[in-house]
Amino acid sequence: MTAALGLLMTVGLVSPAHAADPAPSNVMVAWANTAHTHVRVTWSETGSVPNRVFPQYAGGLGWLTSVPASAGNQVDLPVSQFDTAPMVRVAVYVGGNESTSPAGVSTAFDTLLRGTPVVDSLTAAARNQFTMKWHAGAEPVDPNPGDPLDLTPGPHRFQVYASLAKVSIWDLMVDAGTATSATFTPTQAAPISVSVRDYNEWSDSYAAAGVDVDTERFRSLTVPAATTYGQPTVITGQLQRSTRLCGAGLCWAEDVAEPSRPVVLHARADAAAPWYVVGVVQSTATGTFRFAPVAWGTRQYRVAVPDQFGSGSLGLGVISGASTTLTRPSVRGSFTDSTVTYSQRVTTRVTLAPPANVRTTLQRWDGQAWRDLKWVSTSNGVGTYTFTATQRGRFAYRYLVPAFSYGGRPLSWQVSANFVLTTS
Repeated sequence: MTAALGLLMTVGLVSPAHAADPAPSNVMVAWANTAHTHVRVTWSETGSVPNRVFPQYAGGLGWLTSVPASAGNQVDLPVSQFDTAPMVRVAVYVGGNESTSPAGVSTAFDTLLRGTPVVDSLTAAARNQFTMKWHAGAEPVDPNPGDPLDLTPGPHRFQVYASLAKVSIWDLMVDAGTATSATFTPTQAAPISVSVRDYNEWSDSYAAAGVDVDTERFRSLTVPAATTYGQPTVITGQLQRSTRLCGAGLCWAEDVAEPSRPVVLHARADAAAPWYVVGVVQSTATGTFRFAPVAWGTRQYRVAVPDQFGSGSLGLGVISGASTTLTRPSVRGSFTDSTVTYSQRVTTRVTLAPPANVRTTLQRWDGQAWRDLKWVSTSNGVGTYTFTATQRGRFAYRYLVPAFSYGGRPLSWQVSANFVLTTS
């Protein structure tokens, strides 16, 4: 019966007081079975004695396997006891609780893995589903060609894993075999990490490529409730990315900076109309963005941030809710002469942008409320009305413009600024 203990020792370290036994000789390594799950170690020595067997690396000794005298000069070591290294030997010592001989060592061999896979794309779909595509990495150069444990590289054995969000636990998603794509649904939502792993005969270890799946949110977003025809509709906001960080077995979502990424402004006429793209900008280094489309009519807006894959991460996108921005016409009212005498004829003028044909209402303030005086229709955005000044004093007037459409685009109602007529 053998016992394995985790131990790192200096190569060939033997107490001089006990280095009385000769070193084992003819140390050989070979695969113990066709499944390549164990390495068989054999050696020669004088008499029936206990032995201590270690993998030997450039930096020292690895796992100890104790071999009783009754077991003979042979032991099978599981591949899980070998670290990944370009140069490994098996060292065999005489001894039970401590080594009493110099080491007998095998010929050198390597325990290198397959080449690291390369993730070509990772795309997200609805309901937390992802599709990953990858290709095999270049095989590492064999530093010991022809060593006793060399195997012809066999078919790739790819597996896809996804992490949990709050603990350092990974779930097997797909045992892909030789396939180079997989669709899967992680147990938990992002931020998480996913990886594709490739295995060879040293199957306790693997070559892996990982992708962090990060989330995005709007730290701020401002869409104006109303704007004026022909003027910029200034829409601003700031993005915030969150990624998964881990420590001591626990994981958490943490806000991080991110490279510039595209931000898309969508618009539509109303809730029944399809969305269309108004413009695309790049976020700044601090995540801010700004749009300023010219207002030609009332519209609904939303901001969309597409998914972005690259540099070992997938930044999931985010879409804001719909916000309605009313577009009001520019309205200006005035008198051709704002200071007149009693019974003088007075002309008032209303000017609209856009230059629409609209029936407006001239109103006057009577000290308590605005009172309708006269409908004044515009032609190409201009209307006039002439009347006789029959009341002395100062009176405030304004124009009320109802909602209308221009060029197929709706505009909301609007009132002009007040303008004053002084009659003496």
